[in-house]
Amino acid sequence: MSGRKPLHRSGATPEFNFAIVGAPGSGKSALTVKFITRRFIMEYDPDLEGTYTKHEDWDGQDLIVHVMDTCDKEDSDPSRYLRWADAFFIVYSITNRQTFDMAREYMDSISMYLKGQGRECPVALIGNKIDLERYRQVNKSEGASLATEYDSAFFESTAAEEYDFVERVFYRVIQETHQEKYGHLLQPVYIADDRTPNWGAQHQQIQHTQNLHLQHRRPKSPKGVSDRKDEKMQQKKTLNKFFKIFN
Repeated sequence: MSGRKPLHRSGATPEFNFAIVGAPGSGKSALTVKFITRRFIMEYDPDLEGTYTKHEDWDGQDLIVHVMDTCDKEDSDPSRYLRWADAFFIVYSITNRQTFDMAREYMDSISMYLKGQGRECPVALIGNKIDLERYRQVNKSEGASLATEYDSAFFESTAAEEYDFVERVFYRVIQETHQEKYGHLLQPVYIADDRTPNWGAQHQQIQHTQNLHLQHRRPKSPKGVSDRKDEKMQQKKTLNKFFKIFN
């Protein structure tokens, strides 16, 4: 901490609470761990929820980021992160359409909650696992269209490759959240691209997508086929139960 200065004249270090939500298999936990530790871990306990803290050096200035990797269960209360978060990351896997369908459910539910509370905060839709492009089930245009529908930011990323892909997403949301919470924008931090990913053109697509969504946006308020259908129905029932108390 020595040698760093707080971002505000008051001496207080800015803090941000980020909630990451998504269906099982979306890779949200991998994104969380990648941002916190710069490491990629393939397997996680799907029933584990945790909040992690990272101290960031923003061009020589301190800031603190708290990230809640959520785990929604039938008996859990979503208010634990709905009321806590300054911004929301809604994650789906580009290789699994059911996770995209669940992302739409989250977009709608969180939007309705924020609208009902009269709150404004950044919401980012993230298409994850672009390193598995050959298995893509959700077109990039579908993700962009869903984000536009809810006036949210949109990114495609991956936790499996370079840290820069994840860092960019979090840094853009930090900028938007800082503007919303503290009233002014942080100066951009330059992130160098030291290496070219093995999917080449995809890197350019991500950069273009992120540039299109820099401005702050306010949201409008491996299994078998039968197993997947049952899981999807259960997830929908769970979400409906979660959010009906806020509608």
